[in-house]
Amino acid sequence: MVEIECPHCDEGIELEDDVFGLFDCPHCGEEFSWGDDEDVSNEHTTNPPVISWVKIGIGIVGIVLLLSVIVYVWLLSAIGCMTACS
Repeated sequence: MVEIECPHCDEGIELEDDVFGLFDCPHCGEEFSWGDDEDVSNEHTTNPPVISWVKIGIGIVGIVLLLSVIVYVWLLSAIGCMTACS
């Protein structure tokens, strides 16, 4: 037997020496993984963030708006210099 701590509630849990996989904590009821099985996954594994097309579209619209404002200000300053400088 091996005694481990639940990763959620830190209570002691006794498991057989050669077991691995997903288990439910008898104290808090949360699921956790234990052992050498690399295929075991649960809700607490970290996944890379997924970039959606909506986020990409919002980013493109934001960049276009920013560039439009920069060009607009540049044109206003160029026109202003033409009228003031002549």
